[in-house]
Amino acid sequence: MSTVPPLAAQAEVARYRHGRVPRAVRERQVIEAAEQLFAEQGFAAASMDELSRRVGVSKPVVYALVGSKEELFRRCVERMSATLAERVTAAVAAAPDPRSQMEAATLSFFRFVAQQPRLWEVLAFDTGPFSADAAAIRHTQNVLVAALLDGAAQRGGAAADPIRASALASAVNGAIEALARWWHGHEDVAPEELTRLAVGLLLPGLEQLLAA
Repeated sequence: MSTVPPLAAQAEVARYRHGRVPRAVRERQVIEAAEQLFAEQGFAAASMDELSRRVGVSKPVVYALVGSKEELFRRCVERMSATLAERVTAAVAAAPDPRSQMEAATLSFFRFVAQQPRLWEVLAFDTGPFSADAAAIRHTQNVLVAALLDGAAQRGGAAADPIRASALASAVNGAIEALARWWHGHEDVAPEELTRLAVGLLLPGLEQLLAA
C-alpha cells in the first residue's frame, strides 16, 4: 500500500554536476533518500552503505552530513511529523463543517500511513529508542485535534474547555491509531473504509459531548 514520492533534492543535486554541491542541498538529498530507504526496508534492515550508494557519496560523508543512523531516522521522523501535521491542517481547513473536517483529517492520516508504512510501524510498535519520537508525534496530533474540537464546541455555543478538548483529542487519536495498528496485516482495506469506520464510531459521541 506504499507509494514512494519522487526525490526532489536528487533533481536539485543534478544541477551541480560540474561543480561542488552545497552542503544544504546534499543534506536534503541524503535525508530524502533515507526516508525512501527506511520506507522500503524499515529501520533495522536499512544500511548506511546502501544509503551512501544511492546518494553517490562515501559513507563518512553521509555521517558527517547527518550523523548516525539513529540520528538520521529521528530527522526523518521529524520531517514526517511536520508533513503529517501540514496535511491534516490543510485537509481540515478545506472542509466546510465539523463532520467533513473529522473525515478529512482522519483520511489524511490513514493515507499518510499508507504512504509511509515502514516508518510508521517503527513508531507505532516500537517501545525502545524511538518511543519518545512517537510520543512527540502523538502530542502534535493531540494538539491539532484538540484545537479542532475546541473550535467545534465554540461554534455550537458551548464554553471553551481546553482540558476536555485535550482529553477527547487523546481518546480520538488513540482510537484512530489503534485502527491503524489493526490495519497492519489487513492492507486490503482501503483508507476510505477505515475513515468511514473511525468517524462512524467516534463522531456520535463527540457530537453529544460537545453539545453538552
